[in-house]
Amino acid sequence: MRRIPRFALLALLATPASLAGCDCSAEPTTPCASDSDCELDEVCADGRCVLDPNREDGSTGRDSGVDAGPPRTVTGLRVEPPMADLLAVDGATPTQAFTVVALYSDGTEGPAPGPMWTSDNLSIGEIDLAGGLFTANGAIGGVATITATVPNPSGADATGTAMLRVRLERTVLAMGAPADAATRFMGATAVDDAARAADVVYPLDQVVMPQNVYPVDVQWMRGATDDLFRVSLDKPNMSLVAYVPFDGMNHWLVDEAAWRSLAQTDPDDPASLTVDRLEAATGEVVRGAPRSMTFAHAALTGSVYYWDIERGRIVRIDDGTATRNEFMPNPSQGCVGCHSVSPSGRYMAGRFGGGDNTGSVLDLTTDLTGNPAPTLWDPATQNWWFSSWSPDESRMVVARIGNNPVLAFLDPLTGANVPASGTMPNGTYPAWSPDGTAIAYTGDGDRWGDNLSRGNTYVLPVTGPDTVGTPTQIHAGTDVPGSAVDSYPTWSPDSALISIANGNGARSESASANLYVMQRDGASPTALAVASGTGLDYQPRFSPFQQGGYYWLSFLSRRVYGNPQIGNSTRAPSRMQQIWVTAIRDDAAPGTDPSSVPYWLPGQNTQSANISAYWAPRACRPDGESCSVGSECCGGDCRPPAGGGEPVCSPPPPDRCRTAGETCSTDADCCEGMGLTCLGNVCVAGPG
Repeated sequence: MRRIPRFALLALLATPASLAGCDCSAEPTTPCASDSDCELDEVCADGRCVLDPNREDGSTGRDSGVDAGPPRTVTGLRVEPPMADLLAVDGATPTQAFTVVALYSDGTEGPAPGPMWTSDNLSIGEIDLAGGLFTANGAIGGVATITATVPNPSGADATGTAMLRVRLERTVLAMGAPADAATRFMGATAVDDAARAADVVYPLDQVVMPQNVYPVDVQWMRGATDDLFRVSLDKPNMSLVAYVPFDGMNHWLVDEAAWRSLAQTDPDDPASLTVDRLEAATGEVVRGAPRSMTFAHAALTGSVYYWDIERGRIVRIDDGTATRNEFMPNPSQGCVGCHSVSPSGRYMAGRFGGGDNTGSVLDLTTDLTGNPAPTLWDPATQNWWFSSWSPDESRMVVARIGNNPVLAFLDPLTGANVPASGTMPNGTYPAWSPDGTAIAYTGDGDRWGDNLSRGNTYVLPVTGPDTVGTPTQIHAGTDVPGSAVDSYPTWSPDSALISIANGNGARSESASANLYVMQRDGASPTALAVASGTGLDYQPRFSPFQQGGYYWLSFLSRRVYGNPQIGNSTRAPSRMQQIWVTAIRDDAAPGTDPSSVPYWLPGQNTQSANISAYWAPRACRPDGESCSVGSECCGGDCRPPAGGGEPVCSPPPPDRCRTAGETCSTDADCCEGMGLTCLGNVCVAGPG
């Protein structure tokens, strides 16, 4: 008995004219138990005789004496249109309807029954699973493959695909810009003249930034009354243009919503920045030189705690913002410095009272606005220069005060001294490795605290609880010609690398120093020449993040930031310190420079000297929580919900499932077939 193919039956039943019950003029169908109960050109389907869908002229019906041949099957699908382009202007949400045609084994075509629609890039919009209507969200541009799938009982499901491109265009008129700004630029003669062009001084060309960095303040050097500037930021599928009138400041802070769109659109492509000047004196458009910016697939979440020297206190900047938070307005004894933050971000150790060098620990989850701010124990009971935390936060290692400091262990919750098994060496700038097995420090120093004119890098093995081995020198300050001092060693988050500053001194207000990186045993010391190299860079400190193919290293620098109106160039050379961040490639071969062009940490006071940045991480954001970029989310996707609205963290599509070690919201985020469980927002092997 020949069975009617399910897809053919669905198509037949979906056609009103084929059912007697839908057409009062049609003959009633005959009940049946099998094909033998029906006429020659009919088959039995769902208890009723219906026309055989393989019958074309009456001569191929059942028992006609003619071999009907194999049943007709779907051999493929064609999606229409095969390519589509949508343009979303200023946040609009355009739509595109897709349809699908079934290709049958007998060479015919027809409507495909019950297709299911999917997209491999949910970040740019949503497609109706049953109807095939795609709606762009207007917030993220890019390309997607649209797939239609039809079940095929006789074999593999039939599929067809189409390509979709969503391009964003945004136009911004800065305050005071004329409504016809675009027309003025189009109607003017364009020339190339470097002497008159808007000379962009920030961001730096070829910079690499995380996706969630606060929007850059684009700054340039030239302008005059009545000049008009066109700031263009472009990616393959996004164009952002801002028209900015001259106001004496020569800058434009990029619109935040547009910046977030730029960061996530075409995430593998760099953005191009150009500032063109419509010179009022000549009426000419002086074209600017393009700059390149790359957004890594990374989000440096949490907060940065740094020391504002002029304020004499620690200041906090939360991720994705440019707001300085003086969370501790009344520090104990009037000043807090030389701080360190615990790995979880809960505690901060600090040195109080300027030259008094007393120290204690503060709980950053409590109210620290009292006068003085409450500490876990009396600062008068301890003295140190610098400190670092064990990975489990049960111990601190400190450099005791004195011209030749000695390292010592403390209980950070009580302030009690902890005797060590083994000999604790003399040294300063201790840094406990994230894996807990070693402490890097600077030894052989010749002066107090951090005012060194010589020093070498050592690693002290931590062989057990409160137990140390014999230290090993892994680098000498004199290994770099013309230098004498290594200072501020810091570990990469996987404990594989150590970065140091090296120069003729350790003090950032006067010495000359550059940044270097080496293997944890001191092998392959390499200058971070792309990020550093002018003799103005100090205090490297790895963040706890390893994302987007990079480690992220903060450092302080006396280099010029921005233009004189916005930046720090009007400060005295000894008070120009600002915090910068460079992306360090985590796959670079030993001995090759892994650094990138750095970016300035947004939110700092450019009229103060800012040093000693510590990152305090925050947990990834679960599904449903508000977000700005996908890298912030446990599942890796940040997009507006169906129906529109502000972006929220969303489950990743199956093709972007999370592998072992990546963040997750639920088990469903982790890749199937790998035995992974979402435990503590991380995909791990086994049931946990």
